[in-house]
Amino acid sequence: MKKENYQRFKNAKIAIIGANGGIGSAIINKIYNLDVANEVIEIVRTKKHSNQFEMDMLDDNSIFSCAEEIQKKYNNLDIIINATGLLHVGNYKPERTFREINYDYLNEIFKINTFSPFLISKYFSPLLNKNHTSIIAFLSARLGSISDNSLGGWYSYRSSKAALNMLIKTLSLELAYTNKNAICIGIHPGTVDTKLSSPFTEKMRNKKIFTKDEAAGYLMNIINNVDSLQNGYIIDWQEKKIDY
Repeated sequence: MKKENYQRFKNAKIAIIGANGGIGSAIINKIYNLDVANEVIEIVRTKKHSNQFEMDMLDDNSIFSCAEEIQKKYNNLDIIINATGLLHVGNYKPERTFREINYDYLNEIFKINTFSPFLISKYFSPLLNKNHTSIIAFLSARLGSISDNSLGGWYSYRSSKAALNMLIKTLSLELAYTNKNAICIGIHPGTVDTKLSSPFTEKMRNKKIFTKDEAAGYLMNIINNVDSLQNGYIIDWQEKKIDY
C-alpha cells in the first residue's frame, strides 16, 4: 500500500454525503486532523449542527437545491464522497434464498444504494473542479461484482450495488468528455464495524473486520492515489481493482 500522505485532502474542498454515518463521520474526523485549511462540506438528512447542509437524498428537488446552495458558496468541489449505504431494514435482512425476496425490502435497498447515487450524480457531478484532478467516489461493495459472485444469496444488496457499479462506469465515460480532470470511482471499504454490518459481524469470525477509523484511512488512500487510468474502476481497501 502506498504511503499515507493524503496530499489530495490538503487545502481542498471536500463534500461528504452521509456525514453523520459511521464511515462518513470517520472520514471527516481524519480530514480535520489532517489540515485545518480544508473546507469540509457535510451533507446529511438531518442536521446535528448549523454548519451542515440538509438534503433529502431521495428527493430530486432537495438534491438540486442542496447542490445549488453549495455551488453558490464554494463554486466548485475537489472531492465528493457519497458515504451512504443500506444493508438491512427493520426486520428485513439480506436474502439467503430467492424465496425470501420481498418487494418492500428490495425497494428500500435500491432507493438508498442505487437511486440516490443516480440523483446525486445528476446534480453534484457538475460541481467537480475542472482546473485540476477532482474525484467523485461512491461507496460500493465487492458483493456487487457479478463475476466474483460464487456464493449466491443477498439478492437485493448484490443487485443494488451491481447497478451502482454500472452508474459509476457510465458516469466515468461521460465525465471523460465533459470534464477531463474528473475521476469517478467506486470504493469498497471491506467489512466495517458499523450499524450497517453489526447484525452480521458475529458470523464473520474468520474475516477481517475494520474499525471505522481504519476503513476511513483505507478509503482516503484510494482517493489520494487514484489516477485517470482508473476512472470508472471499483477499488477495494487494498487499492486493488474489483471486476464488474
